Amino acid sequence: MTGTFFVLLMWFGEPSALKEFTIRESVSECLTTKRTIERGLRGGMSKDYTGSVRLACKKLEVEHDADYNIIRFIDDVNKVLGPHG
Repeated sequence: MTGTFFVLLMWFGEPSALKEFTIRESVSECLTTKRTIERGLRGGMSKDYTGSVRLACKKLEVEHDADYNIIRFIDDVNKVLGPHG
């Protein structure tokens, strides 16, 4: 099955590579989840994060299974966002 969804994308590692991606129900849910992860990465009241994890929410066309797990991207993620999100 294919569809267009808001997808939370996570790049990390050296060199930075797309490692995690999940379909979210709405842009609001995607951005809320992104902010929650970013706060967890920064830790506590810190405003700065210097690690290698990068997050993005993007509306993408994907192929998915019955449980909405992404099988493959139909849109080229690197063309949509650039090579490092």
